[in-house]
Amino acid sequence: MDLHNLLKFAVESKASDLHIQAGSAPMLRIEGESRFLESEPLTNDATRGFVLSILPENLRADADRNIREGIDFSYDAPGISRFRCSAHSQLGRYGIVLRVIKARIPTFDEMNLPPVVQEVALSQRGLTLVTGTTGCGKSTTLAAMIDLINQKYRNKIITIEDPVEFIHTNKKSMISQLEVGTDTTSFDQALRQALRQDPDVILVGELRDVETLRMALRAADTGHQVFSTLHCQNAAQAVERIIAMFPKNEHDILLSQLADSIEAIISQRLVMTAEGKRRPAVEVLRGSPVTEKFIFENRLGELLSYIETGESGMQSFDQHLLRMYNDKVITGTEALRWATNPEALAMAFRGIRRIGG
Repeated sequence: MDLHNLLKFAVESKASDLHIQAGSAPMLRIEGESRFLESEPLTNDATRGFVLSILPENLRADADRNIREGIDFSYDAPGISRFRCSAHSQLGRYGIVLRVIKARIPTFDEMNLPPVVQEVALSQRGLTLVTGTTGCGKSTTLAAMIDLINQKYRNKIITIEDPVEFIHTNKKSMISQLEVGTDTTSFDQALRQALRQDPDVILVGELRDVETLRMALRAADTGHQVFSTLHCQNAAQAVERIIAMFPKNEHDILLSQLADSIEAIISQRLVMTAEGKRRPAVEVLRGSPVTEKFIFENRLGELLSYIETGESGMQSFDQHLLRMYNDKVITGTEALRWATNPEALAMAFRGIRRIGG
């Protein structure tokens, strides 16, 4: 079995991911559904050979030792596509998951994102967080936002990623893309370095630790537009996750800084349409004096009600799901599956109550 042909087949099949591991036939994920290929199980030697053939040169020497901790990197298959790769060990044998990265950054219309996301991208201020589970499209949404800024403004944009996924080309802006492990040793080191390079916009792939978060807040507080991601379900959880990173004696200062800095929290869930395609359900919290007050006073349970007022284009998951259901884009079953409050959404289907203001 040839890795080049496997990658080509994955892209031609419109798969989002290719799973390869010793002892199993390869598996593709297409529109959220996992499908095994009809082939013999791969041996560990073959799987290890696949991984080593695409590993960056600086990671090959210690691959057998590092594989136990997991190795994340990007791979550009000439004439096929770019891939975000995560090599790992399971039962003492090699495995790797390759996420297909589209050559062209999708537009907001192609991704079916609400117009408010474009407004957030062009706000030129504050901290914007894109949240959701793994594989929900956070990186693609951020790439579209950066691409829009690149088309509209003459800025200096710096992205810090692990690994770099979408490749941007200069349009109106100059873009520098730093890859952790290749161009820099860590997110916080890259962010410290980026702040000395006259940036207008900074994208930090993930807020993994206190120092990176501290510097991201400082950057937003000093007039830079900052984008990042968090693995959580909604705006309230995002704030809770950030607070949990800091020592308790810093919480008051943190809440004040965070409240001042937030421009938006955009949360995504991928839902299945009636046509069998996937598209995002999106919840959006915008920064405002009310948002600032709720965050500073730690009244996070009240954020959802505020989101559902619809002020400044805000919307909750359930409002977006209801709209897609009414437009016959998704089924009622699918809407209820992803709803924050399924009982309230079911009543809204029947016109018994409204969601939000």
